[in-house]
Amino acid sequence: MRIKIRVWLLLSVVIIGIGVFLLPKFTIAKDSLEDIISSVKVYIEALYYVRNAYIEKNLDNKKLEYESIRGMVKALDDPYTEFFDPKSFKTFTEDMQGVFGGVGIRLESKDGKILVVSPIENTPAHRAGIKPGDQIVEVDGQSVINKPLDVVVSLIRGEIGKEVKIKIYRESEKKYYEYTLKRELIEVPVVEYKTLKNNIGYIKFYEFTQNSPQKIIDALKKLEKSSGLILDLRNNPGGDLRSAVMIASMFISDNDQVKTVIKNGETKTFTTKGVVVYRMDRNQNLYGEKVVKGLYRWNKPLVVLVNRYSASASEILSGALKDYGKGILLGEKTFGKGVVQTIFTLSDGSALKLTTEKYLLPSGKDINKEGIQPDVIVEMAPENVGKDNDIQLEKAIEVLLKQLSKLKEKEKLVLNKK
Repeated sequence: MRIKIRVWLLLSVVIIGIGVFLLPKFTIAKDSLEDIISSVKVYIEALYYVRNAYIEKNLDNKKLEYESIRGMVKALDDPYTEFFDPKSFKTFTEDMQGVFGGVGIRLESKDGKILVVSPIENTPAHRAGIKPGDQIVEVDGQSVINKPLDVVVSLIRGEIGKEVKIKIYRESEKKYYEYTLKRELIEVPVVEYKTLKNNIGYIKFYEFTQNSPQKIIDALKKLEKSSGLILDLRNNPGGDLRSAVMIASMFISDNDQVKTVIKNGETKTFTTKGVVVYRMDRNQNLYGEKVVKGLYRWNKPLVVLVNRYSASASEILSGALKDYGKGILLGEKTFGKGVVQTIFTLSDGSALKLTTEKYLLPSGKDINKEGIQPDVIVEMAPENVGKDNDIQLEKAIEVLLKQLSKLKEKEKLVLNKK
């Protein structure tokens, strides 16, 4: 009886704590405080017995707490929802800043596998020969299969100059490879640009960070004398949603419109004007992210390169450009990540990245697990991006030149009529 009394005393403390931390944020929450307390009653009882009756006294209580949260997150069966302990959350925020100690690989979690989206050029991973699509299976001898993405990233990153051993599986060759890499200061490139033959502008866009829109504006201004533009989103894993909206606003105006069809139980059809992406919450409420006015505008022909590792914000941008007819998509079907995550910081410096919404293209298309089919399909191994045998880029140049040729013909017809 005394044990049960103690359990309920502990539970009452938890009730007070939950009231302090949750109620101010979710005053209109679906689940009441009483519902939440009732749902964790058995967990609190189990935790009490583990901490007070387990044979070993010196338990790592913080580890018990974090692993309990990870177990809850895993039960959601959502590859994009993650719990970050304080160290992992620091790694995550470093990603947004773009500077950290590591080996230079962009990673994505899919079906319990940690896959290389792309190695960053001139980094240890790139020089060693790690390729897009490689599966990370071990880090320093520790299996990472079915491990959360943040845990794997924190294992790979670390002190500059220290070595890390990475074992990968390459599906295309059915072989395992092991690499010993020395960590370096990694500065993630966001945008690279140049002028190709026939005065074609080219922008390689690596990742959507908070400073990406200004980087793209700077590149567009440098290329404004180009006759047309190739925007390369291949192997771009996405990132900041707001950045995607702002960059789309450089090509789409608030007067552009498209027919929208929402299929959600019943079919709704309406006209969308100047919306880059729709967000839909758990209650099926729809929110339109409209174009941002006053940004630099590009009005010349555009081809957008995409592949199987163009994901998330890359799909928001490329999908909006396709829906409004602002550019020709070329390459292969995109990754298919059509959900939005929100970061909730917790009281001890840890954080929860939780899927809170899904997004729909301006046309109403739900691309989650489906991806976007390009207008011109050109299949190519992801590791050939930027190489001499980059047939997708060659085809993009060909398609853009045809577009420019058609424009010249139209201009001639207009002049002849005058």
